[in-house]
Amino acid sequence: MGYYDDFDTKPKKSNKGNFGTWIAVSLVSALIGSATTVALVPTMIKSNVIETKSAFADNGNNTTSGAKETINVNVQTGVVEAVNKVKPAVVGVLNLQKSRDFFGRSTDEQTAGTGSGILFDDKGHIITNNHVVEGADTVEVSLQDGKRIKAKVLGADAMTDLAVLEVDPNDVKDITPAKFGNSESLNIGEPAIAIGNPLGLKFAQSVTVGVISATKREMPIYDQAGNEVFTQNVLQTDAAINPGNSGGALVNIKGELIGINSAKISSTGVEGIGFAIPINEADPILQQLMEKGEIVRPVMGISPVALSEVPEGYRSGVPVEAGIYVYQAHENAKKAGLAAGDVIVKIEGEKVEDPIQLRKILYKKKPGDKIKVEFYRNKELKTVEMTLSKPE
Repeated sequence: MGYYDDFDTKPKKSNKGNFGTWIAVSLVSALIGSATTVALVPTMIKSNVIETKSAFADNGNNTTSGAKETINVNVQTGVVEAVNKVKPAVVGVLNLQKSRDFFGRSTDEQTAGTGSGILFDDKGHIITNNHVVEGADTVEVSLQDGKRIKAKVLGADAMTDLAVLEVDPNDVKDITPAKFGNSESLNIGEPAIAIGNPLGLKFAQSVTVGVISATKREMPIYDQAGNEVFTQNVLQTDAAINPGNSGGALVNIKGELIGINSAKISSTGVEGIGFAIPINEADPILQQLMEKGEIVRPVMGISPVALSEVPEGYRSGVPVEAGIYVYQAHENAKKAGLAAGDVIVKIEGEKVEDPIQLRKILYKKKPGDKIKVEFYRNKELKTVEMTLSKPE
């Protein structure tokens, strides 16, 4: 690295006269050049060699002095265009619940929480998060103009934290629904725009901008007992997501919906880590919720335990260290040929090592689908085909 005093700028004694002459010549040349330029500029302007534009509005009076110019700047960026496409379709969602007084009498409904939602078709269907509407006696939707309308919960799924609301199509006929993008084609670092209602309707349709930080994060899902039972694939973004943004839109620079804002990490000292459910994974869930009102996931009919959690003495000498130990085999599994003590190592050719991996494979299927199961019974590797069933 060089410093400012690394170079000797002092003239040498032997060149003292030449250096002084050089300075004088430079000064004279600069003065002559400046004077010449000043003299020639008017002539060059008159001859249209130099094109000029007045910095002031032409009011027909060329003698006006001290006039002030008003400048209007039109900033129309890709982000602005994307926001304008989607913003009207982003709504507020109000969870209204009744409470009971000391005598057990029902009181008026109060707002228990607020979130966001997105109109996604012309039939009045709105996406939001399950936790936004969970426990609600009544759900209302707040539109861009502040109008509040009643909404019906068509279906909700706690496992994916998604829900679909339905409003009267006539109430939203003037709103252009959000268009779905492709969350599978996202690149890390591309722009991501979050639109929602952070901290409630007071800040309705707030816009924050960031990038896609990651595309294949996994969010743990817990049951009511606090046990991790599933993992949800999510998009990670540094676009600010705050309480109330849940159920809101994450869009790309084209103004296409690529994710449903769902959660953020809010630990002390942590900033810019928010998550959204990819729209490609949300879409089939939304379709089922509209058609059936619930998600019916298939089961094998076993009580699964990770082999790593089974004491050595109960493993029946199986020659593997990882797999699914069948703690109990119920009717459907028994019918297929599985029994308690078997160790499943592959489903449809895919390795399985714990119940969460097993569910991730099964939840891509539906009741009635057939699957190939590879398992060990003692030291013998077996393969059976079985039909998945509905939960009992």
